[in-house]
Amino acid sequence: MARQSPLKVGIVGGGIAGLSAAIALKRAGHSVEIFERAQFSREAGITLAIAPNGEKVYDNWGFDLETVGGVEAVQVRHLDGATAKTTWLDPMKDLRERYGATLRFVRHGDLHTGLLEHLSATEGHPVKLNLETEIADIDCEKGIIRTPNGSTVEKDLIVLANGLGVRILELIKLMDTDLSFFRYLTPTQEVYDNPEIRPLFENQDPELCFFHNFAAGTSVATYLCERGQTRAINVFARRPPSNGAKADRSARAKRSDLLDMVQDFHPSIQAIFRTAPEEGIYSYPLLIRDPLTKYVNGKVVVIGDAAHVMRPQQGQGASISIESAGCLEVLFDGIGKEDVQSRLKLFEELRLRRCGPVHVFSNMPMGPDGYSWMVEKIKPFWDPAKPLPPPGSKPLSKPFRDFMYGYNVREESMKALAEHQKQL
Repeated sequence: MARQSPLKVGIVGGGIAGLSAAIALKRAGHSVEIFERAQFSREAGITLAIAPNGEKVYDNWGFDLETVGGVEAVQVRHLDGATAKTTWLDPMKDLRERYGATLRFVRHGDLHTGLLEHLSATEGHPVKLNLETEIADIDCEKGIIRTPNGSTVEKDLIVLANGLGVRILELIKLMDTDLSFFRYLTPTQEVYDNPEIRPLFENQDPELCFFHNFAAGTSVATYLCERGQTRAINVFARRPPSNGAKADRSARAKRSDLLDMVQDFHPSIQAIFRTAPEEGIYSYPLLIRDPLTKYVNGKVVVIGDAAHVMRPQQGQGASISIESAGCLEVLFDGIGKEDVQSRLKLFEELRLRRCGPVHVFSNMPMGPDGYSWMVEKIKPFWDPAKPLPPPGSKPLSKPFRDFMYGYNVREESMKALAEHQKQL
């Protein structure tokens, strides 16, 4: 069957979600234009987990995370922060065999650069990229994008992938957790050269490693990235009063701030932070919102943090965004204008059933009330005939991995599309 004339697609946001959507819709045969309000930058301390459910999409595109420095993690290890003793070790060497892909950690800037190159190399209509372009307003029903200077463009489909900056969801308020993620990178060799720190990591497989002090509400997550040359250090803790307003992503922390946060940790863990940069450590406020019950408005669809900003403990923020891009590719492959609304409706049905539970699992509070909170919040999205992960399941433990990592968005989207077409 001959392809329809390409859709005119506008993508608002040029981050990981936006670029992934651009690749997907270019592969689907459409004419894509990206609107990004900033210049692209390579932020030094920001790293991402790409889980098997996200990597499967990239594998299908021929985009190899190893080529952008992604490091595979083959175990999860939790240590008590006060004693530095292992409390839980879970091997994950079977991820590819079990789920069809791996868990990798990658520097945001490296992934972003790789996606830009892959977008350019992907066969299809040339993509127009507008940097430093603010969006003043969107007419969702007509598909019209307006910029502050009064210019307008009309699109057949608009994908909002502009993270926390999305405006059509203002009624679904962001909630401040009073927590932040403090992030920086350190050379791997410096860690192994330090005799006080070395015992924490020597003789361990590449891993995702946690140090917890639950009484203080502070956790540390660390893993290798940049082909193993650097170690990412991420501190999850209460935000110091001096660290800016809740939505201030330009805030920076000092080494002394981090040392205060880990003052009750084991000396070997504290030693990690004595080697941290003296200042300029990235500080990201942890904001969440309740799961949405709608992703589509007229010709506009939201993906990524714009749709489901979530806590990092399940490591799914980027992967769910990539999944949504994979779903768009399947549902919009070769279609014309007359099919946009029916495919958007199908996208929403598929993604609500999928993103809703992942969103809830990711935002589940730590502590004794967390499980009951999860059971209540997940009701709009969960089939009650299916068992939930049992009480006491740790983030990234097998019950959660089976649900999140085992999903193949391409296969599920193709099955749903086939059923949809039978009903026409």
